[in-house]
Amino acid sequence: AARIRHFWICGCWLSAAGRMGSMMPPPVWRAHGGSEAAMPSPARTTPARGQHGAAPPSPRRLSPEKLERIERLVARVDASKVREGSELLSKAMKEDTVNHAADDIEKAFKASQATSKCTFQRPGWPQMLKIVTSSAAQFGLTPLPDAIREKYNASVAMEASSDRSRGWMSSSASSSSRLDQQPVVCLCGIFPNIRRAWATVDNAIFLWRFDCGGTDPNVVQYEGQEQAITAVALAKAKSGVFWEAIEHVLVVCTSVEVTLVGVVGVAPQQSKARGSAKAGHGEVYDSINLQPLPLYSVATDTVMMTSICTTAEGRIFLGGEDGHIYELLYSVSDNWRNKRCSLVCHSNRLLNMIVPSFLRTAPSAVEQIVADEERGILYARMGTTGIQVFDLGQNCSEAPKKVAEIVDIIDGARKAGPHGLGRQLFAREGSGSRSQTQSTAKPSDLVHIAALERSVSESLHLVGIMGDGRRIFLSTNSHYRTPFSRTSKVPRPSELRAQYVQKAPDRPPFGSHKGVFGVGSPHRQLHSDKLVVEYGFYKEGVHLFSCEAEDSSHTQLFLVCRDFTLGSGPGSMHDLVELVTMEVVRGHVCAVSELDAPQVLRRAVQVEEELKCNFSEILHAPMLPAKRYSIVSTAGTLVVEKLRPVDLLQNLLEGGNKEHIRNFFQSYGLVESACMCLIFAAPVSRSDTANADFWAEELKTAFGMNPDEIEATLKVITKPSFVVEEAKKIFADADFTGRPIQEDEVLDAQGAMNINSINFDMGGPHEPKIRFSGRHDGFCLLAGRLLRPLWDVGIFSISSSSATSTSRSSNAILEVSLAMQPKSMRLLEERMSALVDYMLEYTQHQANSENRGYLTDYTRRTRQKVEVAIAKEQESIMSMCGLLQRSYETLRMVRMLHEKTGGNLSVLVNRLEGAPKEYFARVDRKIGENKGSLHELVVMDEGENIVRSLISSLMSYKMDISSGAIHLKEISRELEVSCPTLFQADDRVFYDARMTLRSARTASGVERSQLIQSALKMLLQVPLVVNIHAVFSELIDLKAYEGAVDLVIQAAAMRDPSNIASLQDDNRAKEYQNLREECYILVIEALNQLKTSSMTDVSLATSPLTPSKADGNTHDATTTYNRILSHCLASSDICFHRYIYMQLMGMGLDAQNNLIQQNPAYLEGFLREQAGLPSGPAPVHNVIKKLPVIAAKAVESLEVLGRLYVHRHMFPQAAYLQLLLAERLNGSIAEEGEPQHESFVTLERRQQHLLDGLRLAKSRGQHQSFGSPGLREDLNGTALLDTLQCKVEVIAFQMSLAESISTQGNKYASELYRLAETEDVTSSHVERLLELVNKGVHDNMDALLRAELGHSLSPSAQEVFASLFSSYASCATKVMNLRMTFFSLEDLYNDFARPECMWPLCLEMLHLANFSDVQMLKDHWDMCLYAAVTESVDGQSLTAACAVVKELGQKFYPNDVAFPIQHIVQRLEEVAAGVWPVVDQPESEAPVPLAQGDSYELIPTTLLSVCGASERLRYVYEGLIERHTTTDVVKYQYLKSLTVVLEFAKNEILKSKDEVAPGMLSANKPLREAGLLVELCDKYALKAQSLNLDQDLEVQHLVQRFEGIKNLS
Repeated sequence: AARIRHFWICGCWLSAAGRMGSMMPPPVWRAHGGSEAAMPSPARTTPARGQHGAAPPSPRRLSPEKLERIERLVARVDASKVREGSELLSKAMKEDTVNHAADDIEKAFKASQATSKCTFQRPGWPQMLKIVTSSAAQFGLTPLPDAIREKYNASVAMEASSDRSRGWMSSSASSSSRLDQQPVVCLCGIFPNIRRAWATVDNAIFLWRFDCGGTDPNVVQYEGQEQAITAVALAKAKSGVFWEAIEHVLVVCTSVEVTLVGVVGVAPQQSKARGSAKAGHGEVYDSINLQPLPLYSVATDTVMMTSICTTAEGRIFLGGEDGHIYELLYSVSDNWRNKRCSLVCHSNRLLNMIVPSFLRTAPSAVEQIVADEERGILYARMGTTGIQVFDLGQNCSEAPKKVAEIVDIIDGARKAGPHGLGRQLFAREGSGSRSQTQSTAKPSDLVHIAALERSVSESLHLVGIMGDGRRIFLSTNSHYRTPFSRTSKVPRPSELRAQYVQKAPDRPPFGSHKGVFGVGSPHRQLHSDKLVVEYGFYKEGVHLFSCEAEDSSHTQLFLVCRDFTLGSGPGSMHDLVELVTMEVVRGHVCAVSELDAPQVLRRAVQVEEELKCNFSEILHAPMLPAKRYSIVSTAGTLVVEKLRPVDLLQNLLEGGNKEHIRNFFQSYGLVESACMCLIFAAPVSRSDTANADFWAEELKTAFGMNPDEIEATLKVITKPSFVVEEAKKIFADADFTGRPIQEDEVLDAQGAMNINSINFDMGGPHEPKIRFSGRHDGFCLLAGRLLRPLWDVGIFSISSSSATSTSRSSNAILEVSLAMQPKSMRLLEERMSALVDYMLEYTQHQANSENRGYLTDYTRRTRQKVEVAIAKEQESIMSMCGLLQRSYETLRMVRMLHEKTGGNLSVLVNRLEGAPKEYFARVDRKIGENKGSLHELVVMDEGENIVRSLISSLMSYKMDISSGAIHLKEISRELEVSCPTLFQADDRVFYDARMTLRSARTASGVERSQLIQSALKMLLQVPLVVNIHAVFSELIDLKAYEGAVDLVIQAAAMRDPSNIASLQDDNRAKEYQNLREECYILVIEALNQLKTSSMTDVSLATSPLTPSKADGNTHDATTTYNRILSHCLASSDICFHRYIYMQLMGMGLDAQNNLIQQNPAYLEGFLREQAGLPSGPAPVHNVIKKLPVIAAKAVESLEVLGRLYVHRHMFPQAAYLQLLLAERLNGSIAEEGEPQHESFVTLERRQQHLLDGLRLAKSRGQHQSFGSPGLREDLNGTALLDTLQCKVEVIAFQMSLAESISTQGNKYASELYRLAETEDVTSSHVERLLELVNKGVHDNMDALLRAELGHSLSPSAQEVFASLFSSYASCATKVMNLRMTFFSLEDLYNDFARPECMWPLCLEMLHLANFSDVQMLKDHWDMCLYAAVTESVDGQSLTAACAVVKELGQKFYPNDVAFPIQHIVQRLEEVAAGVWPVVDQPESEAPVPLAQGDSYELIPTTLLSVCGASERLRYVYEGLIERHTTTDVVKYQYLKSLTVVLEFAKNEILKSKDEVAPGMLSANKPLREAGLLVELCDKYALKAQSLNLDQDLEVQHLVQRFEGIKNLS
C-alpha cells in the first residue's frame, strides 16, 4: 500500500478532477509518455473520384503545351548548360547547408552575448500553434471513451463501498483522508507506432484510436492483472519468439510482476491489397487484439517498476523504485543457461548487496528512462534532481554500463554557461526550495529529460526541463566536436556535465492569442509570469510545456522553438532567439507524442538509412507537412499542429494583405521567402480540381494509403487555386522578389548611383557580374532542397555475396534495389516536374512581356545593362530547368526500370558489360554500397552511359521474354513521352532496328540479308544513340562484318562531327580522339580475338544483352580477320586508320606483316609520324640525315616502315632507314604516359642494322638515285652501298676496341683481387670499389680507398691499389663510351686505338681511310711488329711478327701504301737476323740470329701466302740486297730467305711445264723462266760467296742450296 501511495503522489492529485466542474469526474492521470515514433495526422473525408467532373488523364502524360515548352528547353540546354545548372545547384545546397543543416545549437549559445531572447506572434500573422479540429470534437478535443469513464466510476464506487463497510464514512474531512490513503491508480499515454492512446484504471488497461474523429475508437480493454498497473510500454516483438501476427508486445508492470501481452493487429484493406499483412512504421491497424502470454511473466521481488523505455530493436529497460535499471529478457523457450523470461539488474553493485539497507540512504526512484539510439546511450532521471548515464555500445547492443551520474542537477547547472548564466539562474536556489503555488511540482524539480538529436548538436547530448521551464543542456563527452555525419563513429560517453542553461520562456501577451480560447474567453485570466510545468516534451528543437493555469479545469500549452527570422537577432541566424506561442487546452496534459508524416513523404526527403536524422521544417518544407503532436489530457485527446514559416505564408496569401506578406519577406529574407512562395506557385495539382481527385484515388489505390496519410500527402502536393494564383503574382512581382542587377550598378534607397561602391578595373574587358533576383536564387534553393536526398547519395543499393571489404569481381552476381521507395520517388518526380513546368511558363511569359515593370528613371537611361542582367538570369534559370528536367527524367526512367522488371533491377545490372558493369561492381568505401547518385547520372558522362546501358538492358531483357515487337514498342512509346530528353525518336528507331536484327536471327537466305540491311540502314541513321557495344556484337554474330565496321566508323564520326580529332594543333583533339576510340576499340577487340585464337573456327564473344541464337555462330579465323581488316583499311576515315594502325602495331609481328601486305594508303605517313619524321611526300633521305634519341615505339615504327618499303620494292629507302637506325643516339627519353628512361642501342644491334641495310642496298632497286649522309647528292645508289660497307667495318672496329679494352680492364681487376689477397683485404671491399668505378665514381681514388679500406694498407700497397684502380677506371670509362656512342673512324683512331697502342687496328683503320702517308704507315708497321716481338714469349718473336704480317697482309695486299712489302720484309729479316729491334747489350757481343735451322723458311713462306707471287717477292729481296747500307749479316739473311722464294719459283716452273701441252705457243715460256732461274741462282751464289762472315760452313751450305735449285729435272 505504501508503494501504491508513493506512485500516486508522484502523479496528479485525484482531487484535481473536481476542478473540471460538471464536465466529467475523470480520474487523475499520471503523465506517462509513449514511444516517440512516427504517425500520420488525423483523417479527413477524401473527395470521390469525379467529384469535380470527369476523371483527368494520368499525370504521366504530358500536355501539348508542356511538351512544347520541354522541346524548347531541350533545344536550348545542352550538356554544358546542365553542368552550369549543377554548379548553381551545388552552390545553393552548400549555402543552405551552412544556414540550416549544420546549425548546431551550441553555436547559438556561444554567439549569444546576453540571456536568451523571446519573440511572439507578429501582428497580423496566424498563431504558430494550431489545434486541429474534427467534426465530432468540441474545440478540437475528443472525449475519453465511455468504457474508461465507466471503469473509473466503478472503481470509485467500489472504493467508496469498501470504505462504508469499514465504517470510514464520518465526514467530508475523513473522506479526503481516505482518498490520500487508497486512491484509484490511473495512467495514460500514447503508442504512435500503432496509432493508439492508452489508459489504465487500477488493473485494467484500455487502448483506443485517438484520431478517429468521433467515429468508433475501437476500444480494447485488458484486465489480466490482479494488482494495480504501475507502468506500461509498447515494444517491438523479437523475431522468432512469437507467432508472426504478434509484431508488438505490451510491457505491463504491477507492484509484483512484469508481464508481456501480445498485440495482434488487423491491417487495413489497402495493405492487404498490396500483399502485406504487416503494419509498417506508424501504420494504422483497423483493429487490434491483446493476446495474453502467460509464459512471459516475471516477478519483481517486491520492487515496483516506475518507468519503462524500449528501443527500436525491441530491448526493454525498466526503472525501479529502488533506483536500479533493469532489463527484461525473453526468448522462445527455457534452457539450462537462461529462463524463458527474466529480469536482469544492470546497476546493482556488490557494495549495495553487502551493506545493510538501514545503513544506506533511501534511494531515489527512476522516474524516467530515455534511450539515445543514435549515440548508444541510456539516461535515467532519478527522482527530481539526479541523472545517470549508461553506455549501450556503438549499436545499442551491449549491456548498460554506468559511466557517469549527477546527483544534484541544480549544483551542476550553476557551473554552466553561456557567459556565467548558470550562476544567475540558479544562484540562490537549492533542491529543497518550495514552489509558490499549491502544485506538487517545485521550480527546482527536474520534470523531464530528452536526448538531443545529432542533427541538433554533436557536442550537447541531453536536455533537462525544470519545473519552472528552465532548461539545462548536458554533454557526455565534452571533447567531441566532429561535424554531423551519419557514417561517423560516435565516441563513447565518459562524463555528464551541464554545459549550458537557458531561462524559462516568457509568457506571451494575451493579446497575441487568437485561438478558441483567445481574447474575451473566460478562461484567459491574468496569471503570474512564473511558469509551473506539469509536463514537458522535447523533440528536434521543439519544446512543449504544459503549465498550470488559474482556471484549474484548463492548462496552458506552450510551444517554444528557434526563431530563424532575420529580424529576431542582430543580423545573425545563429543567435539564440526563441519563438513562444501558447494555447489553452482543457484538462491537464498527461502525454505528448509527435505524429510523423507518412512514410512515403519522409522517404522522399531522406533515404531509408538516414531516417533518424532531423526533419527540418525549413529544408523539408517542399515535401513534408507541418508537424503534428498528439496530446492526451484528463479531458480527452487532441491533435495540435505547429505551423511552419511556409504554412504562415499560406495563411497570409489566403488573407491577401500585401503589407503582411511584405513583412514576411522582410522577416525571412528575400531568397527564403521566394523559395516558399514558389512551393505554392508550382504545386503538383490544385486542390479544388479533378486532378486532385485523381491523386486522392491514386494515393488510395496505387500507394495504399489510409485517409490520414492521403490528407497529409495531398496537403503537400496540392494547393488551393486561390493560393496558387496569389503566389504566382507575388513571385513575379519584383517589389517582393527583387530584380537582377549588375554589381557595378549598386543603387541607394533613392535610386541614385552609389559611386563609392563602384570598383574600377583597368585590366580590360570582363564579363559583368550579375546579382540575381530572389526569384532566381529562390528557384535554385527549392531545386536544391528537392534534389538533396539523392544528389550525392546513390539511387541503387548494391549487395553481393562475393563482395569483400575492398574489392568485388566484375563477374559477381549483384543484388540491386532502389535506395528510395518507388512511391516516394514518384512524388519527388511530380514535384520536380511541376516546378520545371511553372518556371518554363514563367520565363516564357517574361520573354514575351515587353514592359519589364521595374525600370526606374535611372535604369531607363541604362536599359541595356538591365536587359543584360535579365538575359543572364533567364539563361541561368534555363540551365537550372534543364538540370531539373534531366533529373526528373532520370528518376522517372529508373523507376520505370524498377516497374518493368517487377522490382528486380538485378536482371538488368547483371546483363551489363564493360564500364557500366564495372561501375556497379566497384566497391567504394567512401559512399558504401549505394551507387548512382543523381549528380553522377545527370551531370557526368559516365552516368548518362549507365542510364542508356540500363535502358538497353531493359529492351534486351524484354526482347528475350517477349514474343513480339508490340510490347517493346509500347515501352519505347512510354519512354519517349515521359522522358523526352533522355529517350527521343532516335532511340525508338534504334530499338526498332534491334528488333529487326532479332528477327534476322530466325530468318535465312535472302530474307535474312534484307532484314540485316534494313536494320543497318536504320542504325546508320541514328549512330549517336546506338548502344554500339551490343549492336556490334549482334552484327558480328550475324556475320555482317562490313556493316558492323561501317556502323562503328559512322558512330565515331558522329561523336566528332567537326573532325576535331584530326586537328593536331587543337587542344580538344585528344578528347575527341578518345570519344572516337570508344567505338573503334570494338573492331580491334574482334581482330585481336581472331588473331590470337589458336583454333581455326572462332566463336567471337557476343554481348550479354543479346545472346546469340543464330545457326553456325563460329567464324573462320583467317578469313574473317582478312575480311574485317580489308574493309577497315578501305575506309576514308583517317582517324580510324591511325587508331587501327596503332593497335595492330602492338599486336605483334604477324599483325604488322598482315598490315604491310594490305599496303594501305595512310600507313607510310602514320609510320613516319610515329617515328618522329617529317610528314609529307618527300623521301626520307631528303628530310632527315640523322636520328636523335628516339623511343622504342619510334624504332618499331621505323622498322615496320622499312619492311613496307621492301614490300613496295623501295630497297634503297629501306636500306637508308637501317642506316639511320644504326646511327641513332643513345640517351634519356620520356615516352607518353611513362616516366623518363634510357634508350640504349647495343653495338650488336647497330651492327645488325648495318648488315641488314647492306643486304638491302645490294638487292634490287639499286639504280634508284638519291644521296646519303656525308656523300654528294648526285651520287647513285653505289654511294649508299659504299657508305654501308664502310659503316659495317667501322662498327666492327668499335666492337673490337670495346672487347680489347674490356679484356684489359678485366686483367686489372684480376690483379686487384690478387693484390687484395696478398694484403689481407677482403674481396667484398674490392667488389664495392669496382662497383663504384663502374658507376662513374672515380674522381678521387685515394679518398675512395681511404673510405673503404681505411689505413690498413701500407703506403706502397695503397699506391699500387690506386694505380690499378685508375687503370681499371680508365678502361671502364672507355668501354662505356664505346658501347654508348657510334663513333666515326677518326674518333676511334684518335681517341681509342692509337692511345691504347692497338697498332694492328690502327693499320686497318688507316687502310679503310685510304691513308696515303707512306712514312707514317711504315712507322705504324714498325710499332706493330715491335709490339709483336716484345710481347711474345721467348723464341716466338719471329713467329709472332710473321703472324701479324700474314693477318694484315691478307687484308691490305696489293695496296702498297697500306702494305709496304719491302719495308715489312726488311723488318722481318732484321728480326730474324737479331739486329732489330735494337736492345741494349755489350758491344763485344754480336747479335744472335733468331732464325736457326729450318726457321728461315718462315718469313718467305708468310710473305708468299700473302702476295702469292714469287717474282714479286724476288724483286723485293733483290732490291734489299742491292742496298749499300745492308750489312753482310742481313744480306746473308736475305739470301737464305731468297732460296725459299726461288725454290717456290722452281716448283711453279715445273708445274707449268707439266700443264703445257707440246706444240702450244706458250710451251717455250717455262724454258725461258728456267733459264732465268739458273742465272739468278748463279748470281746469288756468287753474292753469298762474297760475304765476309765467320760462318763459312753456313755460307757453303747456302751456295749448295742455290746449286740445287738450278737442277730442274
